[in-house]
Amino acid sequence: MPTTLISQGSNVARPRKPAIELPPYVNCVRVKGRPYYYYHPGRGTKNARKPVRLPDDPRSPDFWSAYRKAANAPEQRISANAVETLINAYLAAPEWRQLSKSTRTNWSLYLNRIKAAWGPLEVRGIEPKHVLALRDSYADTPAAANNLLRCLSAMLTWSVPRGWRTDNPCLLVSKLKGGEGWEPWPWEMMELVREYGPAWMWHATALALYTGQRQGDVLAMSWSKIRNGFIEVKQEKTGRELFIPAHQKLLAALENADRSSVQILTNNRGRPWTQDGFRTSWSKSLVGPLAPIRDAGLVFHGLRKSAVVTLLEVGCTDAEVSAITGQSRSMIEHYSRQVNQRKLAAAAILKWERSENKSLQN
Repeated sequence: MPTTLISQGSNVARPRKPAIELPPYVNCVRVKGRPYYYYHPGRGTKNARKPVRLPDDPRSPDFWSAYRKAANAPEQRISANAVETLINAYLAAPEWRQLSKSTRTNWSLYLNRIKAAWGPLEVRGIEPKHVLALRDSYADTPAAANNLLRCLSAMLTWSVPRGWRTDNPCLLVSKLKGGEGWEPWPWEMMELVREYGPAWMWHATALALYTGQRQGDVLAMSWSKIRNGFIEVKQEKTGRELFIPAHQKLLAALENADRSSVQILTNNRGRPWTQDGFRTSWSKSLVGPLAPIRDAGLVFHGLRKSAVVTLLEVGCTDAEVSAITGQSRSMIEHYSRQVNQRKLAAAAILKWERSENKSLQN
């Protein structure tokens, strides 16, 4: 198997070139633009063997496992300084266990991708150009590229004081623009959910908007935690306990909700949602009158940003918004700058128009 890092390539576009170097006797066949990978020794010769279909993603561990099986190749021996060894050490560290369950689930995916691309390579050999190439191999999905970069950077930062290397090369690589996928929802999109969506979908939307919480925390909310005019939340990701005043419109939205379960949000069988089940059902519901939400690229997490932006626009301070959402002051300040820019720009144009009107009157 190759032991080189992902190729930098050149400035000339080569759409048919694989994003990573393929192992010997593996070729890529494209059918209607979709790549299919085959292990095919002797291809094009009289000694050609029967091709063996491999998994679709050459970055995945399953691909390399299937390749080794087809090629009858032994498992590679991994050195003590290899990326795969570092990944295993990181997964066993207390810092990993202290991450939220949802973060561990998401980052496990990216660690597998990093292992597939760089597993046997030396940790000390990773340079910013290699990180950049790995990021760019996911350029078609900026959010995935940026999440992979976050995960890799966290692991390499963890590795520095433990002697794996002396720096974090990820710090010299910027995230891709448009990779957050958390655009705030316009009010008309929320109205579509209220008017045309199933009841559970509107209840989830209202809870996310009027509490400013993440999907996992919204799904975990129980009826017993709504009391004395407050909603009590313990955030899964941060462990922070919040007491959020219950917005009157939220209480109105939940007024006719089924209360037979401990959880506020339940599926059609009256059972609490799993995160995967909720995501699947949410995605399947974005059809017909709700299709504009899907077409606009809006995601559930964007409702949390809608809460932040709305609170800022009505004049809440950074500290007040942080008390509701549990986000850091620096994150709120970031959103606040965007909101303030819009307000200042609107005020400037209004002054300009008023000035022109006065000139005409004179």
